[in-house]
Amino acid sequence: MTRDITAIIETIRNNAVGRCRERIEKASRKARELAASGHKADAKKEPLNSEPQCGVTSILKRRHGL
Repeated sequence: MTRDITAIIETIRNNAVGRCRERIEKASRKARELAASGHKADAKKEPLNSEPQCGVTSILKRRHGL
């Protein structure tokens, strides 16, 4: 019984690590592409006529894209 649980935990851990590696590789490819093309990653611009918003939700939307 403990061998089964250990094997399940090992499988879950390996899957999670694999997904993390894929995300890291994807992010590094994107960073290389942005660096090669000369664009900045923070190229998001606010509209010129917008007023600065001070609410928590507005800050989270602006910083994290929520």
